[in-house]
Amino acid sequence: MKKSSLKFGLIGVLLVFAIVPVLVLGLVGTFSVIGYSDNVRIGELTDVSLSKAGAINTVLESYQAKATGLAKMDKVVSSAKYNGTDSLNELKAVSDNSGDIYDALIIDNNGTVVASSLGKETGTFENFSADNMPVVSGILTWEKYGFDTFFVSHEIYANPDEKTGGLLGYVCLVISPEAEGSSLFQALSGKYLDGNADFVLVDSEGNMLNFEGSGKIMKASEADSAFVSDAKKIFDNVETTTSDKGASDKVYTKKSGKYAYAAGAVPNVPSWRWVGVANAGSFSSFTSRTNIVVWVVVVISALLASGVGFVIVNKFVGNMHGMLKKMNNINFDEGLSSMRFDVKNDKSELGMIQSSFNEFIDEVNLNSQRYRTIANLSDNMLFEWDFHKESMYASDNLLAKFDIDPAQAALANGRFLDSLMNDEDSDKYKRDINVLLKNKSNFSAEYQLLTKSGATIWASVSATCITDRLNEPLRVIGVVTDIDNEKKMEMQLSERASFDFLSQLYNRSTFVRMLKTEIDRRGFNKIATMFIDVDDFKFINDRYGHTVGDEVIRYVADTIRKKVDDRGGFAGRFGGDEFVLCFTDQDDIANAEQIAMDLIDDLYMGHTTETGVLINVRASIGISYCPEHTEDVNELLSFSDTAMYFVKKNGKTNYHVYVPEDSESGEYINPEGF
Repeated sequence: MKKSSLKFGLIGVLLVFAIVPVLVLGLVGTFSVIGYSDNVRIGELTDVSLSKAGAINTVLESYQAKATGLAKMDKVVSSAKYNGTDSLNELKAVSDNSGDIYDALIIDNNGTVVASSLGKETGTFENFSADNMPVVSGILTWEKYGFDTFFVSHEIYANPDEKTGGLLGYVCLVISPEAEGSSLFQALSGKYLDGNADFVLVDSEGNMLNFEGSGKIMKASEADSAFVSDAKKIFDNVETTTSDKGASDKVYTKKSGKYAYAAGAVPNVPSWRWVGVANAGSFSSFTSRTNIVVWVVVVISALLASGVGFVIVNKFVGNMHGMLKKMNNINFDEGLSSMRFDVKNDKSELGMIQSSFNEFIDEVNLNSQRYRTIANLSDNMLFEWDFHKESMYASDNLLAKFDIDPAQAALANGRFLDSLMNDEDSDKYKRDINVLLKNKSNFSAEYQLLTKSGATIWASVSATCITDRLNEPLRVIGVVTDIDNEKKMEMQLSERASFDFLSQLYNRSTFVRMLKTEIDRRGFNKIATMFIDVDDFKFINDRYGHTVGDEVIRYVADTIRKKVDDRGGFAGRFGGDEFVLCFTDQDDIANAEQIAMDLIDDLYMGHTTETGVLINVRASIGISYCPEHTEDVNELLSFSDTAMYFVKKNGKTNYHVYVPEDSESGEYINPEGF
């Protein structure tokens, strides 16, 4: 390697490590400033908009209050009922005393104008909706008035206080927000956010009021298309609210293109949304000034880092070049032991580094020999995969036990441990290896492996991935341990622990665990459980002895087992003379009552003891269903138990399907109907 190449290479590395973090810091700072600035400005827009939204809500509530007041007046009710005009003075009083109300109307159920304070709206109400008259309408086109506006309505009932007696019609107040002195215009007017924001009302069609602070009604076709498109999306994203308290606190905010928005719903007015609209370009002024400062600091820091890098390189490159030249001349052809420096001066810094390197190589050789020796002497079987050489090392005891060719083997190519496994274990092994290499960590798992003798044994495989300083895999070192005896003993103990010794049915804990699993995975299927108790079992024990009692228990268990074997169900013994069954086959569940009756009949056929005595076994059975009764495993069993005790109280030797009244009444309803 040339000295200039080393120098420029180191300079490049230093510049990268010096400049890139500074640039990243600058970019992070830039985006942080942008995000912070946007959040602050959106927050300001939201706060002021919420305040103005409260004022808008007050104005709209005042319109609704006036409409409500008119709808409750006797003369208004009379006009709506008899199509009279005796309420004209009341209508004029409302419209004359408010600059916002252009006209006050009474409309009957068919949409015919009964009375009008202005007298312009006659005949059929121009914007009448027989299906749904809105409390507050959107922007509407009025041919009779000659301009666009909206209305506020209220139902007129024969008995207005109770809203009974039939719907007679509607009071409609036609609002003119553009009129001089309009309360709605005053609530909307005024720019904020340094004169860059306006407060706008938008209806579901994209029509708006006070866009760009005009104080005018503007149809969607007349406004900025970018705003109209955003307004319709805003309308859909803001939920309508019917709550008066705190409704305006649910604010939707968005920065899109040339505009930034803070929007919300008007309580009880589904046809409107309020929107605070700001020029998004105004958000960037503070951001630009701050980012200039950030990048000035970034550039200065980058220049300083570059200067320091040049000084470091010029100071140390000479000695490093000599060291690299000597290391490059080491002979690799004779193996690791030949990788040694010829130390000329062990007192110099370079000589001490070379001596330390030689000692390190000697230690590596010693450790390698020690590792191989331990691997061959240990009962554990070792393997090692070298990523650089793409070679596999296997200890002698591993090769003696399994048919593996290290020269052909790779970590997961079908010719190493996975070649000794069945398909399921092989797939699992390959997934484990992939996860090991992806996470560069370790794993431990158990598989069944085929030995040279043809026997299949259980083995534990543990492996660790060793990486270099760049976190790239260097080696995978693994241990294979024969755990066949321990595994088979564990499986035997586990199997024994799951069964009741006397009946050879599942014990209580195993049955409950399996029932819970069936409930969790049932989907839309039903599950049935039966709780069985042998009637008068104490009498059998007392008369014939416990040995015969045990025979009866085994007889009951064998009879029960025939009802569930090969049918998707399972059974268990809860202790004493109590047994439980679970049915998962849908045909069996549909015939559960017949199965219960058959089981009672089969048991009654009796068991002949070893001494020749015939014992007719009687049983009481309770049935419950999931999900009909419950989806909780404990409740399901409890309900079956309750149904069984219901039979016990009402004659025994029968079955009963649980009903909630079982716990409240002693009356027994024969399920067979006789």
